[in-house]
Parts: sequence; structure tokens; C-alpha cells
Amino acid sequence: MDSPPFKTPLANILVIDDTPENLHLLAAMLTEQGYKVRSVTKGSAGLRGAAAAPPDLILLDINMPEMNGYEVCQQLKESDRTRDIPVILISAMNDVLDKVKAFSVGGVDYITKPFQVQEVLARVENHLTIRNLRSSLQEQNAKLQQEIHERKQAEEKFSKAFRSSPSPIAITTLKEGRFLDVNSSYLTMSGYSLEEIIGQNVAELNGITFEKYTNTIDKLLETGSLQNYEMEFRTNTKLQSNVVGYKKGLRKQT
Repeated sequence: MDSPPFKTPLANILVIDDTPENLHLLAAMLTEQGYKVRSVTKGSAGLRGAAAAPPDLILLDINMPEMNGYEVCQQLKESDRTRDIPVILISAMNDVLDKVKAFSVGGVDYITKPFQVQEVLARVENHLTIRNLRSSLQEQNAKLQQEIHERKQAEEKFSKAFRSSPSPIAITTLKEGRFLDVNSSYLTMSGYSLEEIIGQNVAELNGITFEKYTNTIDKLLETGSLQNYEMEFRTNTKLQSNVVGYKKGLRKQT
């Protein structure tokens, strides 16, 4: 006979309550909904269990001997390992001050006894959803920070190669062919200063027809790169009026 397929629990929940009847009731209704439940009757045992294997959520009774729920919650929030676990406190006390104290020690919600099953399940589901959304946001933020770091490293690497290259390199806008930046080798070969080049059009400054430039860009976009493509550019007439030809490689930036 085949065994039933294993189902991954919706979440891991730790229940801390010194009353066995409450533990049994909470564990039974949460397990029925697909949660994995651990139950302990002492606050100190709950702290050790949470630190050893952090659950996704904790249901915590306030009135317990030795260590009450307020103390347990406060210690959970003081630990780096357990501070982000949402804690829902449960108590027969319905005074406003008791609820305020529960929130002041780090609780995310407060349920009064005798509790309704549907209320407990709704609050548990709500705080697990918030936790999952927060975790997802933190993960996306960490990924974004890593991408920013990698891009910054790539830009620094390119900048170093761009500035120190013995070959003339120019960066232009793709559509209009206007100079954005050139390296020192380009300035040396062309005879222009950086101020005279930046913002100028390739066709105007280098004497390349715009038709030839756009045809070159079309080929670059079509093939992804151009190697040993021969072009001409005009040097600064203040220094020399001859036209020099050179071969250079073009590569589409991604």
C-alpha cells in the first residue's frame, strides 16, 4: 500500500503555554490547517527551542510560572537570532494596559481567552503573510544591492581600462552620435581638447557623413559588434589639416 504524499508545512509555529489543554487545542487546530507545530509548557524551554530552530511564528501565553510571556517576548526580541519572529501573545487579561505592555515588549498581536478558533487562524495567517512579504522585500533589496555593487565594480574596471588604454576610444550617443567622453589617447591623436569634443556631433567634428554613421550603427545593432571596421576622422586643423585613417573595433554596449 502506497503511503500518502508528504506535504510541506505551510509554516513552523511554536506554541508556548503552561496549560496542557490550551496546548492540545492550539496544536490540533493549527496542524489541521497544514502547519507544523511545536509545543512547550515553559518560557525557558520556548526560548531554547526558538534559538535552536527559529520558527516562523510564536503563540505565547502571558500567565506562566517562573517566566511570564512578557519576559519571554522581551528576551526573544533582544536576540539577533529570534528578534524578527512575529510573536502573538494570548491571555485571559483584557485590560488595555495589558495589551499595551504586550506591544511594548515586541508582540505583533494580542488574543484574549477564551479565544475563537477562526480568530486565531485568521491572525496567524495574517502575520505569516506579513512576515513572508517582509522577507521577500529584504531578499529583493539584498539582490538589488548586490547588483549595484557588481555594476559599480564593472564601471570602475571599465573606467580604468578606458583612461589608461593606448588606443583612442570615444563614447557617443547611439542615435545622434554626439560625444559623451573620450580618453587621453583620442585627444592626443585628434589634437582637440576635451571641451572642444564633448557634445559635438561625430559627423560635424570628424567629417564622417551622417549617412555613413547611421549605416555603421545599423550594422552594429544587427551583428552585435564590428571588428576592424575602417573609418576616417579629421584632426584639429589648428595643428594639422591632413586626414588620417585608422582601424578600430566597435562593440555594442549592453
